[in-house]
Amino acid sequence: MKIAASITILSLQLPSVFSKRSSSNFLTSRSKALCTHPLKLRGGQQDDAGDVTPTGSYHGKYISPQGEQLEATTTVEVTSPPSTPVAPLASATSTSSKLSNLQERTGPAVLMLGATFLLLKYTGNKGLIGLILLMQLGLYAESTGVVEAFQVKRESSIDKIKSYPLQKWWWFTTAMLFSGRRDLIMQHIALTVDQMNIFIFCMSAASLVGAVIQLAMLSGPDTEDLYREYLSKLACCHFSLLFLVGQSSFWIKTVQEYGLGWVLFPALLVIVNDTMAYVFGVLMGKHKLIPKLSPKKTVEGFVGAGLSTVIVASPLVKRCISNDIPNLGRHAVILAAYVSLVSPFGGFLASAVKRAHGAKDFGALIPGHGGVVDRFDCQVVTAPFVYLYLKNFYSVES
Repeated sequence: MKIAASITILSLQLPSVFSKRSSSNFLTSRSKALCTHPLKLRGGQQDDAGDVTPTGSYHGKYISPQGEQLEATTTVEVTSPPSTPVAPLASATSTSSKLSNLQERTGPAVLMLGATFLLLKYTGNKGLIGLILLMQLGLYAESTGVVEAFQVKRESSIDKIKSYPLQKWWWFTTAMLFSGRRDLIMQHIALTVDQMNIFIFCMSAASLVGAVIQLAMLSGPDTEDLYREYLSKLACCHFSLLFLVGQSSFWIKTVQEYGLGWVLFPALLVIVNDTMAYVFGVLMGKHKLIPKLSPKKTVEGFVGAGLSTVIVASPLVKRCISNDIPNLGRHAVILAAYVSLVSPFGGFLASAVKRAHGAKDFGALIPGHGGVVDRFDCQVVTAPFVYLYLKNFYSVES
């Protein structure tokens, strides 16, 4: 492309032959002849039509129509339009991010599985029961902590109820005893089963009376707000006890009545299902499953994980259950179907709780995974079904 450059000659190094002329006459005549001439710039790209797209600036000698070379002090700067950077495809970026997250999650998961294996190898059923008790403590603390942190952000006045922390852990202790821990306590105290049941019921009644008295003692212009905030925390605590602590207690009943293998096998099924859902979601996920609650979950991941879990169920159960039980493969497939179709909804509910309270994770205990609830939200949904299924079908065939 030819660019018309208007160049005004400010000064010229005149050859010696020009000394015969008057400088003023020379400049006057030259300025008329050399006012404007087209100027080609060096560099650039030439298209099919022969036009050149400049990409730089011109610094050089000006060629007049008479063939004389004159040094021009004027510099013509040509700036090409800025190129727009090409953004990477959204799908490629998303896949790369998910793969990076998968690598971050793999290390802690392997360490956690290895530590659990060593614990169970040397401590057996007692070690698993102790691990479940610690896990229940973490489940309760994290689930209630998310709600409490959210109310702190809202500058809640719930701190005026000084007895709330005591009540919170009183409810936890009562639920732990009521859900089956009484047998562990009775080994160290001289109480019968009926006496222990009465004691636990008195604890429950005392929590009810104490909560009502606490509400009655509140006063001030924000009393109604305090009622709502206190009752919302009370509901959160009791839902956590029912959904997390209560359901996870079936693991202890399962290991006591059916052995360690029937706890490990469903737990491994959940791990396989969760892992394959992530893998299929990264590689093939295009359709969101429940975008409002859990945007990262996909239909492809859900279906692929379900098929993978059912496929590995039969060979996996033979590694976990040593007894020669009739129809063992059929039992394994039924449990795998439940793990694939129902257990993931425990994770969806946990995602809804986090989203409602502005939390990314329930905790930060496990790097790359979050907290205890983030890791075991699907496991606790599996525990009661496994025990009830074994109680009604497995025991009869055995």
